[in-house]
Order: sequence, then C-alpha cells, then structure tokens
Amino acid sequence: MIDKNMTDDPDVSDRSDHLKRELFQKTALLSGLLRSVPDLVFFKDTDGVFLSCNEMFAQCIGKPVSEIIGQTSHDLFDRNRADFFRSNDKRVLETGQSSKSVEWIDCASGDRILLETYKTPILTEENELIGVVGVGRDITERKHAEDELQDKKNELFQIVNGSPIPAFVINKDHNIIYWNRACEKATGIKAHEVIGTRDSWMAFYKEERPVLADLVVDNSLENIDKLYENNKLTPSFVEGGYQAEAFFPLLNKWILLTAAPIRDHNNDIMGAIETLQDITISKQAEKAILDAKMLAENTSRTKSEFLCNMNHELRTPLNLILGYADLLLAQETGQLNEEQKHFTEIIKFAGSRFLDLVDSLIYIAEIEEGKMELDIEMFSLPAMMSDVKRMLGPNAFKKGVKLEFDIDTHVSVVYADKSKIKTMLHHLISNGIKFTPAGGTVSVIVRQNESNDLHMIVKDNGIGISEEDQKRLYNAFVQLDGSLNRKFEGTGLGLSIVKKFVEVHGGHIDLESDPGKGSTFEVILPLSDQEPDNSMNSICDYSSFPGEH
Repeated sequence: MIDKNMTDDPDVSDRSDHLKRELFQKTALLSGLLRSVPDLVFFKDTDGVFLSCNEMFAQCIGKPVSEIIGQTSHDLFDRNRADFFRSNDKRVLETGQSSKSVEWIDCASGDRILLETYKTPILTEENELIGVVGVGRDITERKHAEDELQDKKNELFQIVNGSPIPAFVINKDHNIIYWNRACEKATGIKAHEVIGTRDSWMAFYKEERPVLADLVVDNSLENIDKLYENNKLTPSFVEGGYQAEAFFPLLNKWILLTAAPIRDHNNDIMGAIETLQDITISKQAEKAILDAKMLAENTSRTKSEFLCNMNHELRTPLNLILGYADLLLAQETGQLNEEQKHFTEIIKFAGSRFLDLVDSLIYIAEIEEGKMELDIEMFSLPAMMSDVKRMLGPNAFKKGVKLEFDIDTHVSVVYADKSKIKTMLHHLISNGIKFTPAGGTVSVIVRQNESNDLHMIVKDNGIGISEEDQKRLYNAFVQLDGSLNRKFEGTGLGLSIVKKFVEVHGGHIDLESDPGKGSTFEVILPLSDQEPDNSMNSICDYSSFPGEH
C-alpha cells in the first residue's frame, strides 16, 4: 500500500505514477476481455477506489460505468455493507491470498440475488501488489436448487426413517446413506454403526457378500440369478427391481427382500433402496397348511385303501347272503311257510340296502381321490329305464305311490356311462318315492333336444325342500333331518353322488322345490356326438311303458 505522506518525495511520486499507469493498463486490458462476461467484475486500487467494472456490475449497482470509476464502496453502498466490502479488500491486500464471500445483494432492479464473490490481488511483473480484482457470480438459482435438493433429501429421510417397514438406502458406491429405525429394530444394528460404510451384509450373513441392493446398483443380473435363484426370485413392480425371500439364521426370521434402483434425472442408477418384510408367520402358516394337506392326502389315501379292501371283503359275503336269499325265495330247496318267507325277504332287503351303502362309499372314495372315470358305451336308454322301473316299481306300489314314466320316442340309443346314469335315476326316483306320501305321484320324464342334450326329469308331489336346506342338499353324509328319531332313513350320500356323476359327464342338475308341494330335479347331460348304431334300435323296448311314452 502506498503511503500518502511520502508523495512529496520525487522518486516516490514517480514510482506511484508508474504503478498507477501499469494498473490502468492492466484494468483496461481486463475490462475489454471481461466486458461480455455474465459475472459481475470490478477492479480496485489499494485504496479501494474503483478503477473499472463491466456492464453486469454497473447494472447491478444501477449506475453507468463512468459514474462508478473513481468512487469507493462507501460512495455506492450503505455504511455497513461498504465496511464489509472494504474489510474483505484489506484481507486480500494484507494476506496476498484470494478470498470468497457469499452475501445477499439488493440490485437496483429490485431483484435480491445471492452473490458469490471471489477477490484476488493484482500484482505487477515485479510481484508488487497494486490492487484487487473481484468476480461476483449470481448463485441464486443454484442456491434454490440446492435448497430444493436438500428438501428432497430431508423428505426421503423422513419417509424412509418414518416407515414401519425396515429399509436402508445405499449410494452408487455401495455406502449406506439411510438405515431407518425399523431396520434398527429388525436387525439390532444402530444406524450410526453402519451409515457411511459398506457393511449392510453384516445384518444378514456371517461372511461378507453382496446384498440384493448391491446387485441392483451394479445392475448385475447374472449375480442376482446366481445368488437368489433358489429364493423365489421375481422382478418387482419397479423397473430394474427384484424381490426374493430367504431364511436368515442370524435373525432367525424369514424375510421378503425387495430392492429397487434409485435413478437420477438422466435415468442413471445413483443408488438403491432395500426393504425387509418379516414373513416368518406366513411361512409357518404355509408350512402348516402343507403339512395338513399331506396329512389329509395320507388320510384320504388310507381311507380309500380301506374302502377298496372293504369293498372286496364285504361284497363277497353280501353276494352269498343275497344269492341264498334269492334261492330260498325261489323255493328251489323246498316250500317256505309265510313266516319263513317274510324273514327271508327281510334278509334280502337288508342285504340289498347294505350293498347299496357299500357301492355309495366306493363312489365317494373314487370322487374324493379324483379317480372317477367314465365307462362310455352305447346302450338302449328305454331298456335301461325298464330295468329301473322293474327295480323300484315294487317299492312305489308297496308305499302306495304312483310311478309314471314318460320317455320321448325319439330317445333311443345313447352313448354314455350306462352304470352312472342308471345310478343317478335310481337315487333320484328312490328319493321321490321316499319323500312322497301315499296317494302321491312320482313322474319320470326323458327328453332329448336338438343340441343332443339328454334331459331327465324326476318330479314328485311330496314334502318339498326349503331354500335353506337346498344350499346343503348335495353335501355328502348330510341328512336334512339330522335327528336320531328322523322319519326318513338314508345315508345322505345319494344326491351327492348324483351331482358328482352329472358333473363328471359335463352336465348340471337343477332343482325347483316348494315345501309341502313337491320337488322337481332336472338332470341335463351333453351326450357324445358318436353316431348311434341303428341296429341297436331293435332292442329299444318301450313295451314296459304302455301309455307312458
């Protein structure tokens, strides 16, 4: 700095004039170069006098360049701000080092800007200090962007840290930047222990290895498949994200891991977030369900094996009993008195019921095991209906119920499972007879429509079925009257078997019923498209249904 008290010395005066000329030359040169620079640029001598400035600086001050040159900060700004600027100038002059300051400035235009100013000493070729150059940059937008970014970071932190789901976030360098409270609770590791480190693996594994978030950050699909292929690995709903489940002995928990990339405005991966959901209870429930299913399958298999064995063990003596009962009733071995004949009929009736029960149990076992198969064959439906009438007619006559058959003459030979259709009709007609009082009527109607669907209708005017009871009508082993002293006997298997037989044929069964008025069951079966053999028509016997077809 030049001492004014020494200006009377001619040598000093000449030196001072030389320095000023050099300073003016340097500032003139720099001013020309920086005239178009968008930053605020100014030059001062060691006394703080403005030697030059560019237009941007002049516009901010609100004065032309010519009115700024030769002035000091105290001439242009309020005292406090001018003192602040002058103290920065002196610091640069005294230390010979550059300095930076950031302050809010009110421009002449009324705008308030945040100015980042760098001040640097101006030196001669002989390294002598002759002034200060200042460059001020408007960083208002940058400040707003930084504030907005910080707000976003704070928002992310609050979301992650406040989430009840354990979660952590890593950056592209795999350093942990967030470790929320839920993650602290789930892993037992505090955030301050791991934030800033690459030790997320410590929460899950005994030895260092990448976690799912590490692989997502690296977009390492090969390693993701390799490390998690046995853990139900699936892509998540977020592009580039994955989820997997695994059991972690260190935590003694099953965890559903979900990792997704965090991308910047260029869609480049800048980190990843990983969440941890404890699914231990659901996995235990899943195992319990699986164990129960296996137990049920084993139980069902054991039951089926038992029933199949019993089928053989029971049928053999039952067939003998029924065969000898028929032999006795035929009186081939001698005449029976009325009492002997009555007892023999009881034996045959009870044996027949028992045989029906065995057949029903076998049917149910086959249905439950999924082993029910169709034995498709071509047969005469009228002839089969004649057999059904011959079997059930005596029961209806004995009870005083009229049994009517109405078979369309166009229904002749069909291609279906004869045994199952016969069983369907047997159960439906037997039920109709059982639940119809003396004097009532059970009607059997058979039709075939243009679509080759077979319609079998069994209608009675018996006791009927309520809407509530209809909901459980087809459940196996269900009796609508479950009391011990119920009026009507039965196992509760008949209608369940009928429904299953209808469904295995690809058909359906409908019911219309009103309590006290009767019931109408309609079975609709799609028949095979195979062309029937016309030679079979000769065995279609309608003679058993005189006046009823």
